[in-house]
Amino acid sequence: MFLQTKPLTTQLALKLAAAASVFLALLFFFLPHDATSRIISTPRVDLTADRPSSPAPSGPPPTPRDVIPNTVHFVYILPDGADNFNFQFSHFLSLYAAWHHWRPDTIYLHTNVDTTGPEIARARNGTAGKWNGHIFSRDLGFDLRVNTVPVPTHAGNGMELQNMEHRSDFVRVKAVHDLGGVYIDWDVHALRDLRPLRESGFRAVAGRQLGGQINSGTFLSTRAGRMIALWMDGMHKAYTGGWTTHSNEVITRVGQRLVRDPAEREMLIMEREAFAPGSWTAEDTDELFGVRNVTSNLANYTAGMALPEYEEEFEARWDRPEDFPDWERDWSYTYLLHAFTPDRWSHKVEGFEHITPRYVLERQSNFARAVYPIAKIMYDKGLIGVDDSHEG
Repeated sequence: MFLQTKPLTTQLALKLAAAASVFLALLFFFLPHDATSRIISTPRVDLTADRPSSPAPSGPPPTPRDVIPNTVHFVYILPDGADNFNFQFSHFLSLYAAWHHWRPDTIYLHTNVDTTGPEIARARNGTAGKWNGHIFSRDLGFDLRVNTVPVPTHAGNGMELQNMEHRSDFVRVKAVHDLGGVYIDWDVHALRDLRPLRESGFRAVAGRQLGGQINSGTFLSTRAGRMIALWMDGMHKAYTGGWTTHSNEVITRVGQRLVRDPAEREMLIMEREAFAPGSWTAEDTDELFGVRNVTSNLANYTAGMALPEYEEEFEARWDRPEDFPDWERDWSYTYLLHAFTPDRWSHKVEGFEHITPRYVLERQSNFARAVYPIAKIMYDKGLIGVDDSHEG
């Protein structure tokens, strides 16, 4: 036999709800706080319990294996029959900027010259010119470590390496593969520290150039990293004698493929402005090296006088736009300036002949303003004179 209950009316339900609310309120005010806590507390709920595990967006912190060594690599191959290195002011400017901004543990010069050979002896004692002497000097704060290497004459596919630039390409990739670190061409100028990139956890870093390919004149890698190993192997197979078939094309193909798995962090590709904001075109070389119609920084110069500093505040370009001419480039987001010079393509830039101390210290071009801070340091230390030639 079942007991039949009378259904609740809406009015009765509302009265019961109101009574319950009053009862709970009385409990809250008259019972001790710990008692009310025990009565109305809710259990802790782990909202992530059923969530699938995934790595943090930034990935795990880098391990020593992932950190790119603070080592710099330059390559200079002497042609057959050459008696001396032919370093110019621009080369010393490049090397000094890398040393100043990065304070590397080691700066390597990979060359086909013996470390005890007369070429290095003449460079070091200054008889082969001022800039050769500075680069090989042991008294300027950095110690250039000369690494004599065999220079390949053929790629692994049997093709002859047709010019010195291609032989240098193979030397640079093997050097970074074997030792790890940062490679830059002699026409690349460091504008700031690369430590954030070296310690980012990515095992290789490079940047794009005009047209979208990765530029092979600047790159970073851990020792025997996957990118540099694939590139070193692939360039031997790809070599045809084309200018960039074995270099830009291979690192682009390999590098882009490695980006597909961000958890492995094998490759970071920087935007063009980071490493190669200019190019080899007439328009870009004019913009970079062209001398502008502005007052020279040396207009009132007298021998030995101090040169001004130009410290740009963070908001200066927004607060005082009138202080910055339309042609002046903002280098804030450039780590490395790959300054493709126009002489290789026989293009004449108005007002520009060579990269000399005077040309840089006058600050009348985008290039000069980019590298002026380093040139001023060199001037202050007596390493350069205003009227020194580009050849020294």
